[in-house]
Amino acid sequence: MTIAEEVRTYRPTVIIAIMRGGIYPALIIASRLGIDRLYTVEFRRYSDEKPPRDIYGEPKLLRDDSPRLDGERVLIVDDVARTGSTLRAAMEVMITKGVSEVRSAVLIIRSQELVCPPDYYATFMSACPLFPWE
Repeated sequence: MTIAEEVRTYRPTVIIAIMRGGIYPALIIASRLGIDRLYTVEFRRYSDEKPPRDIYGEPKLLRDDSPRLDGERVLIVDDVARTGSTLRAAMEVMITKGVSEVRSAVLIIRSQELVCPPDYYATFMSACPLFPWE
């Protein structure tokens, strides 16, 4: 079963992509579910190196293009969850926008001990993945 198929039962009305790696899976999930409302948020915590190194202790919000989302069911999408702190930060931003419910999905989780585990994920991988869009 794909992430989009799993998410379908949640019936999100809006998708939030965590830039940059989350934009590609978010676009695919939105397309598969027929969701045309997709916004982005950008946080920075890690470098772009492989493996990434910590730049900030906590995710720093750089950009948020999402409007008020009163009463919406939101799905936050990213490519990888290393600690879950970016997912948690994004969820906190969405709560301030009035969402009724927020869930998250990632392609890969890299630890079994995340501060904010995603609701949906494709696989666990301890190694640092290299995606086609990188």
